[in-house]
Amino acid sequence: MKNICNYWQIAMLMLLIGCAPKSTKTAVPEDPNAPIFTDAGEVMSVSVAAENVRQRPNGKILGQLRENQKLTIVKRSGNWVCFSNEKFARGWIWGPSVGYDYINLYNRATYFDSTRKTFYDIDYFRRMFSQRGEVRQSFSTSYELFFGEIGLGSHETTVLNVVEASDEIVAHGVTLFVERNSERITKIKVNYYQPMDGIENALAKSELPNIQPTEENNGHVIWRETLVPGLIVDLERREWDSNWFSGLWFMLPEK
Repeated sequence: MKNICNYWQIAMLMLLIGCAPKSTKTAVPEDPNAPIFTDAGEVMSVSVAAENVRQRPNGKILGQLRENQKLTIVKRSGNWVCFSNEKFARGWIWGPSVGYDYINLYNRATYFDSTRKTFYDIDYFRRMFSQRGEVRQSFSTSYELFFGEIGLGSHETTVLNVVEASDEIVAHGVTLFVERNSERITKIKVNYYQPMDGIENALAKSELPNIQPTEENNGHVIWRETLVPGLIVDLERREWDSNWFSGLWFMLPEK
């Protein structure tokens, strides 16, 4: 009888253990403000004879690295790479000089998925530029997200004559215009590193053919889905009626 009681107690104990809720691991949400370090830790080598090292993209020259010298990536931002090595505690170098493919930041293919007829998502651009972007304008239904310090252009800094009487350093970058509810990007503006002289040169910068625009006014020259199916291309004039252009817009047509 004693053995039967023991067996009964053991059976009840096992039943209770089996019914007890199993512990689960709670997923730790990603910090939305955490910095982004694309390609961090990658070790690469200079692939050209010599390349300038800069304080920031297109910034002050700190020195040079020569062919086959190694560096460790801190982060990649567009065509520029922040790195460290035995010579420089921190510096920036032109990405294609260490083996990265050149990204044409004026080409619609960098932003626009021609198959889905939509722009890539915000995270795609955050990874491309290793930054979360700065909210420049915020409205109830939309906001603007600006990516600066991405080194539009190549290897030199520039000061643009905005008006004849003064010089102004232009904040170059890429601005995303985002619907707040869906997080869908509806248009993108890219600043020209240097103003472009003439429609043909501006379109060539974007690897687009020079065809007749669908609309032209004092401030803009526009192609509504004639240059790229599913996309509006808009050249913004530097000044009223000017043949110089300061910016490029890619926009989804309104539904």
